[in-house]
Amino acid sequence: MEEKAKILLLGTYHFNKGGNHLIDLESGDITTDKKQDEINEVVQKFIEFKPNKIAVEAKREKEKELNKIYSEFCTNSSVKSNEIIDHRSEIVQIAFRLANKLNHNKVYPLDVPVELPGDVFEYAEKNCPNIYEKFINRANEYGLSENEFMQNHTVWETLKQLNNPSRSEVEHSDLYLYSNQIGAGDTYYGVNALTEWYRRNLYIFANLQDIAKPGDRILLLYGAGHCKILRSLIKDYSEFEFIDPLDYL
Repeated sequence: MEEKAKILLLGTYHFNKGGNHLIDLESGDITTDKKQDEINEVVQKFIEFKPNKIAVEAKREKEKELNKIYSEFCTNSSVKSNEIIDHRSEIVQIAFRLANKLNHNKVYPLDVPVELPGDVFEYAEKNCPNIYEKFINRANEYGLSENEFMQNHTVWETLKQLNNPSRSEVEHSDLYLYSNQIGAGDTYYGVNALTEWYRRNLYIFANLQDIAKPGDRILLLYGAGHCKILRSLIKDYSEFEFIDPLDYL
């Protein structure tokens, strides 16, 4: 029987605040000496996992361009201004550093963007204000709590908090699943939005299946909002073995 691919899913926040998200986390300046030391501490912890592949939240279609930047990083220990990735990104700060230290010749972008319905919350505010108000209150409270934690803890401590399964289950229930009821019985705006969110995660998982070979040790670095779905998919798939990131944090 072939050895299963071991998948360590590390949920993270976006160091450069890139993209649109339900909650904007104030990561602060990740380039300060203090934060750089904290990031190096995290990188050292995951060297112990000894991944032979590192997969990241970047467009699969930009794999060639991303790895050209990674190659330059390996030579210069820095990333020049470009249209693909910001130098403050967790991909550069964690994935590139870890891959370089392990002498990997490439990283593996897995992401496939989807079009989320942009007016779902405008619809909710107008047509189901009680649901909208409760959702916004939850999101604001959640954001305040997360930002307060980040401002008073190290990168390592924040990642440990983000990768707590109980945290991701609450987030998935109270934000993602709660919004599913928007437009129920009529437009099903919430269902359509959540379908696209699940579709994106299924694309990510398909790409993970594509790069994984028996016996691989893959570190998958992704936004923590994806963890609930991706964790379930990895655990449910008979050819993968889920590795708990908390064993290394």
